[in-house]
Amino acid sequence: MTSKNKVPPDGGYGWVVTFAYALNNIVVLPLIAGFGLVFQEAFDETGLTATQGTLVITLNHGIGMLLSFFGGPVLRRFGYRKVAAVGAILISIGLMMTASASSFWIFILSYSIINSTGVAAVMAAFGLAINSFFKEKRGRAIGVAMSLTGLGAIYMPLLMSALMYAFGWRYAVLILAAICLHSLVGACLLRPAKWYLRDPPITEEEIPLNRDPSSELINGSVTTSSKQTGIQSVPRLEDSVENGIIPPPKSLSMRSLASNASLETRNAVSHPDISKKTVEPPLREARYKWWESQEINLGSSFNIFLENDAKKNVKTKEAAVTEKTKEPEKTFFRNFVDFFDLTLLSDPIFVNILIGMSVAACVETNFSLLFPIILKDMMKFETGAIGQIMAVIGFSDTVFRLVSPFIGEWCHKPPRVMYMIGLVLIVFTRTVMLFTSTYMGMIFVALAMGITKGIRTVYMNIVIPSYVPIERLAFASGIQMFVNGITIIGLGSILGKIREASGSYEVPILVLNVVTLFTVLIWCAEFLYVRVKNKKISEEQTV
Repeated sequence: MTSKNKVPPDGGYGWVVTFAYALNNIVVLPLIAGFGLVFQEAFDETGLTATQGTLVITLNHGIGMLLSFFGGPVLRRFGYRKVAAVGAILISIGLMMTASASSFWIFILSYSIINSTGVAAVMAAFGLAINSFFKEKRGRAIGVAMSLTGLGAIYMPLLMSALMYAFGWRYAVLILAAICLHSLVGACLLRPAKWYLRDPPITEEEIPLNRDPSSELINGSVTTSSKQTGIQSVPRLEDSVENGIIPPPKSLSMRSLASNASLETRNAVSHPDISKKTVEPPLREARYKWWESQEINLGSSFNIFLENDAKKNVKTKEAAVTEKTKEPEKTFFRNFVDFFDLTLLSDPIFVNILIGMSVAACVETNFSLLFPIILKDMMKFETGAIGQIMAVIGFSDTVFRLVSPFIGEWCHKPPRVMYMIGLVLIVFTRTVMLFTSTYMGMIFVALAMGITKGIRTVYMNIVIPSYVPIERLAFASGIQMFVNGITIIGLGSILGKIREASGSYEVPILVLNVVTLFTVLIWCAEFLYVRVKNKKISEEQTV
């Protein structure tokens, strides 16, 4: 069976790759969210203004998403193991340069460019690796990895605070650079998925209906064993010779035919399915005898001499057709489209998935920035209470990252449907928050938020891999990250202006809910259209 027909192992060494994926996320992802704690002291010491500091952090996120657009071609050329290793080294180099930075442009070069490039490389490489090893159990693998990732979000802020308190921000960043080298260990654990591909399981539909364990396949036909039919099999050629039924062979060639081992060998080569217990008919029952003449029709033998001329004519015609159908030289635009595999955008379903995912990601990013402000400035909670509420969200989020894949398998729902369910639950919990003002009420809302966040986080990483073939996944993921960056910058600025103009948190939350429901609406419209279209096609085929 060719490698194209083989499927991922769905386990085995794939769980080692899952551990490597989680190890990378534990040491890299918390730095993206928690490095603002370090930069508060760093920017004060180096004299950077608030605008410059914001630009350093913004460029780190923006450049990373824009560079993800090149992830597909790079991964196709070098493979995910090399890209992950180089990315891990770039992250550590960027952090070491940041630890010694003293000016705005050094921060831009070290943190906004080098570190961001490394983060984009490792995230694309590890994501492709884990999706290459899993297909049916992809949800379980992502769920386990994201659950372990949640541990990093718990310990990394505490570790960063302790390091800064003990050594100052510069040595703290140096230690974090060393910790990030654990991503290089994870990169070394990656292996090519093609080493572990296996044959797909044989379904019941592929097994012949007339195949019986007691049947013997002889020359392509099924015969019933003599033990069940009660009919005595014809004696073998060797026994017939010994008993005098057939005279012994007179030549070496006939003697070789009399050998049972030789017969079995010849039949095994020409018909691999033949059983060793296959009955060989005696020579006297052969259909044709050597002394019988066979008629040969020589009327068509003259075509033999015309074969060469016919072959030449066919080759000439094929060459002419090839010249006529020869494609014109590719333009720069066509080469650009092929290089980044932008033909994915010609698929309307993929474009619909892309728009929905980007809008939902933009809303989640803005709500994550807005939620602490709501708790502190608008709901007037103390810092300790805010920490407890955030801890409840983190705990329930981590638990449901592990549980949600099994819920999807139990409900027999595809990843996109489960992601839509998560978005609807998120809208519901945000709406409940509008009517909550007490501490205990917010604890229950935080518990529900963590559950919905865990479901969304897991299936967010499976929606596109479940639709796009694995050989095009790197390009699709790069396009998704690029569109996410554009959407966050464009739509995020609009949502920020709405938040400033409203002066309260009720209006921004309602706007975020409406934008989230936009994803659910366009996906439901697509499902309905495809269902109606398939129903019409089936009705036309039955007529």
